[in-house]
Amino acid sequence: MDIFHRHRQANEHDAAATALERALQIPEYRAEALVWKGIAALPQTPELAFLFFANAAKALPERADVHALVGRSLLAQAQCEMATRYLTNAWKLQPNDLALRLTLWEARSRSETPGELRRMILAHLPDIHTGKELEVVIRLLAAQSDAPGTIGVVRYLPEQKEIQGWAVDLQNLQAPAALVIEANGARINATASTAHPLLSAAGLPATHGGLRVSVPNPTPAVHLQFANGTPLLGSPVYAMPVFVPPAGVGGGENNPVDVLIPVYNGLEETLECINSALDARKLNCTPHRLVVIEDKTPVPALAKALKVLAAKGKITLINNAVNLGFIRTMNRAMALSPNKDVVWLNADTRVHGAWLDRLREVAYSDERIASVTPFTNNGELMSFPRSQICHEMPSAKAQAELDELARQVASPPIEIETGCGFCLYIKRAALDQVGYLDEVHLARGYGEETDWCLRARSHGWRHMGAPNVFVAHQGGISFGAEKLMRVAVNNATLRKRYPDASSRYKAFCLRDPIKPARQALQRARLEHLASKPANEQRLSWQAGVDTTLYVHDGSSNDADFSLAYHQTSHRRYVLLTAPLHPLTLNLEFELPDDFNRLVECLRQLPMQAIVFQNLAHCPLSLCDLPAMLAIPYSIQCSDDRLLDQRGGYDWQRFAHKAANVQLPWSALRPSYSNVLPDAKLTTQATALARSAPSHLPQSLVIGDSLRDISLAQRWLDVARHIKRTKLSIRLVAPSDGPLLKQLQAVGTVDVLPDLDGFTLAERAQAAGCDAVLSLAENPGSDWAAPGLAAQLGIPLFAPSNLLASEIGAAALTSLPFTPSLAR
Repeated sequence: MDIFHRHRQANEHDAAATALERALQIPEYRAEALVWKGIAALPQTPELAFLFFANAAKALPERADVHALVGRSLLAQAQCEMATRYLTNAWKLQPNDLALRLTLWEARSRSETPGELRRMILAHLPDIHTGKELEVVIRLLAAQSDAPGTIGVVRYLPEQKEIQGWAVDLQNLQAPAALVIEANGARINATASTAHPLLSAAGLPATHGGLRVSVPNPTPAVHLQFANGTPLLGSPVYAMPVFVPPAGVGGGENNPVDVLIPVYNGLEETLECINSALDARKLNCTPHRLVVIEDKTPVPALAKALKVLAAKGKITLINNAVNLGFIRTMNRAMALSPNKDVVWLNADTRVHGAWLDRLREVAYSDERIASVTPFTNNGELMSFPRSQICHEMPSAKAQAELDELARQVASPPIEIETGCGFCLYIKRAALDQVGYLDEVHLARGYGEETDWCLRARSHGWRHMGAPNVFVAHQGGISFGAEKLMRVAVNNATLRKRYPDASSRYKAFCLRDPIKPARQALQRARLEHLASKPANEQRLSWQAGVDTTLYVHDGSSNDADFSLAYHQTSHRRYVLLTAPLHPLTLNLEFELPDDFNRLVECLRQLPMQAIVFQNLAHCPLSLCDLPAMLAIPYSIQCSDDRLLDQRGGYDWQRFAHKAANVQLPWSALRPSYSNVLPDAKLTTQATALARSAPSHLPQSLVIGDSLRDISLAQRWLDVARHIKRTKLSIRLVAPSDGPLLKQLQAVGTVDVLPDLDGFTLAERAQAAGCDAVLSLAENPGSDWAAPGLAAQLGIPLFAPSNLLASEIGAAALTSLPFTPSLAR
């Protein structure tokens, strides 16, 4: 790369290009070389730049500047929504990189509605600390006709006993903004008349805009607003000293428990949560009180309802003078009773039965247990039926049923990496040693329980999951527009504090020790279903879902009712997925040991037919299912052709699918006949040439598996031919294979990168892929090229002799490179 840069700086373009091509072949330099290839391609061919940048970003995940370039290549193609998604994912991991933030704002400004963009800006504004970014967002706000004319940010600095911030009038930037300050019944008129370095760095007047308000005495609420009544962001300000945890006085198994419910929004959800805890109170032997902390709710009806419950003695109500956010609220709530264990309980949860007794029993099963988290539909590691997935909350009846089944199954507790704050039992002894939540360095909420749990682990404490308790959790009620920002900023802080935590978490998820408990509860659900009357069994099946069972290899099927077979180095198993109400059934069966149990399970589910897909690797025992269950079946190939029970193709359905593929027949002959004189168009293609479009494919997706050595060798020959004859064509490989590195070394083959959150079609679109090419001369039922072309919505090219007489003109045309000529 040093040689490349010397030639580049000397404007020796040919020598620089040669050095860059050499660098691409050296693993140590390849990623950096891809970046420079992308920079060169960006002005003219941003699709090619996307391929270079995205592959470089996979190799250099910590390089925020490379992620920003990926976003630039998408914006250059006017793929603004895709750019926003990609940059948002990158920003979550590196939220403080300025180049990434600026590129993301550009993408947001071109993809979001004005209202959503405005909400994003106002949510992020208190955390903008560079003049360049502030200049960008103020310009975006000023361009909106209905945006607020005045904006400002304030925060309290307890060490200085002072409120500091800035405020500007966008309609009159040259004059200090007029303000009103209210505290303890007093009202003061003021102006933002001091200098502020952030504003001057943003290109705003350097003489004014800043403000400093001394607060010598603790004041729970200081209101700062513009003269027009618009409050500054951060107002009202909680001008109180830093929280100091009380001295530990110990707790114990026989002490009462405080169940802490922080409340801000959601009238119905909150009251249902409190009522569920009140209903369950008489079923629990653990003495406890319900402490509800009203965090300055904007819902008057909710504030009134809580006062009524408190007046009746059903809850202990604490009212915050201003909105403190989750962390500060919970710290003060946990300090109310320094000798009690506490349970965090979100206001959008529902509890049932002796939930508290069971959590407490797990907590005291070992003296070094710090916290306990129950099963739930939405709770990170302890989510059911799938871990780390947010499932919809079941109905109240279904919640109680699941909790009772969990109690009956009584799966043993499992040690987990961290607890989850939706419902978290915390022992007082752990709080005394570990301390409270970090309200200084973490933002207003999110990840605080992860930080506490990791701190506790560093002191030798453990965290447990309790699969014998199910607490329903709706999720999403408390965060609103700020959630994304809080997640990104706090997660970045946690990564710095606990650098090995991420790898430990990933290793835990791969090991998945919670899986046996999930499977046990799923089997209990199925047994419970079988015990119900037939009419209730039918109601347990999600409405409107197809009752056809799809049997496949798990690679590309999204059917609600399916049986996916998997083969690893040490086991063969199948995963049954069935759309039971209210939560999906997911059960694994080892083959051959669990085959009979699988059959019995299938007999308990409504099933009208079975469709086999990708039969090439299907376990033979599964082929016996139709006869054993007396169910009709059909066989479906990977390209969506259907076989009848004798193995004949349903060509009519395939032709209908292929007819949606645009075929640029006429472009082939004039472009390739001089290079490949023996390449032929099929009779059908020639007949359609007059009506074909004139677009010539430039970026061809490899439509064959590169794990097939013979096919991969043919592709290597074609890649060399393209290089040798200097055709303006690039090949794109969507998958890996043993010869992939050799293909890349030729210089005409790029890999379509696997990007989180992006479908194959989206990635192919961003890379400018405009056709699929197959070299398979006699493909079998697992031929994937037609299905790939249909999935990507682009034409398919294949050998002229391939099924042409059977499929007809609507499906295939000739291959512009025949293997014999390519060699």
